[in-house]
Amino acid sequence: MNRVLHREMEHAFPSEKIKVGGQMLHYLKIGAGPKLVLAFHGYANNASMFYFLEHSDYTVLSFDLPFQGKSESMPGAIISKDNLKQLATELMSAYNVPKIGLVGFSLGARVCLCLAEQMPEHIRNIVLVAPDGTRHNYFYQFLTATALGRFAFRGFVRFGALYIQLFSFLQKLGLLSRSLFTFAMQYIRRPESRQLLYNIWMSTSKLIPDLHKAKHNIKANRIPVHLLMGQQDKVIPLQNAHNFKGHSADIVIHVFDRGHNLLDFEEVRGTLAAWLFRTNQSNNS
Repeated sequence: MNRVLHREMEHAFPSEKIKVGGQMLHYLKIGAGPKLVLAFHGYANNASMFYFLEHSDYTVLSFDLPFQGKSESMPGAIISKDNLKQLATELMSAYNVPKIGLVGFSLGARVCLCLAEQMPEHIRNIVLVAPDGTRHNYFYQFLTATALGRFAFRGFVRFGALYIQLFSFLQKLGLLSRSLFTFAMQYIRRPESRQLLYNIWMSTSKLIPDLHKAKHNIKANRIPVHLLMGQQDKVIPLQNAHNFKGHSADIVIHVFDRGHNLLDFEEVRGTLAAWLFRTNQSNNS
C-alpha cells in the first residue's frame, strides 16, 4: 500500500475513538452523507486505506483494528462478536440509520462476516476485498484457541529464528511457495513484528465467522455481497471465494489479474466504490 499517501490521508478526515471490548479503537470519518458504512482494514494496514470512499450520500467510518493505526490496545483484551454487534448498534443509533453497509479487506473481511452472522437484518450490502474468513482456518484456530497452540505461538514470538529456518527449509523443498514465504518474512523476521502478529491474532481470535450461519443470513435477508479477488493472490486463493459462494445468487465474485494487495490499484478501488455505493442494489454483474 502507498503508506506516504495513507499518512497524509490520516489527517484529511475527522477522527474519533470508541471503546470496544476493552480496546479503544480509533476511526476516521470519511464523508458526511445520511447512509452509514463501516469499513475494516487488513493486517498491518490502517483506517486510511479507505480514503477513496468519499461520497456525498454516505458516511464511512473506517476503523483501526487492535494494535494497528492509532487504536489504543491492551494485550490480553479480546474483541468478541457481541462486542462487534454492540459497536454497530451504538453507531446506528448515533447516526439514526436502520441499516449499514460493510467493507472489509483481508482480515477486516472476517469482521464483516461476523456482523453478517450477528445482525443481518441491519445490513444493506457487503463488499469484501481479498477476504480472510471465507474458509475455516484450522491452523489459526489451533494457535489462538487451544492451550498447546498458544504455548507454541508464544514460543514462536520468543524463538522466531528457529521458525524462520524451518520456513526457509520448507520453501526450498517446495512445500511453501516463494511468494508466500516472502510475504510471511516481512511480518515475522524481527522480534517486534512477531509480537505484533501475536497481539493482533490473539485480540481478534474470537472473530471467527460461522460460515453456515452467515451464508444462511445472506440468503434469507437477500444481502448483496461482492467479493473482489486477485487471480495471482497467494495469501487468499481465488478458490476460497468460489467455495464460499457455492450456488448463491446473492454473492458475486469479481476477479482481477493482481495479487493480494488489490487496493493498490485504481480499477479495484473503482469497482469497490461502484458496488458499495450502487443506488439500486442488484445481484447481477
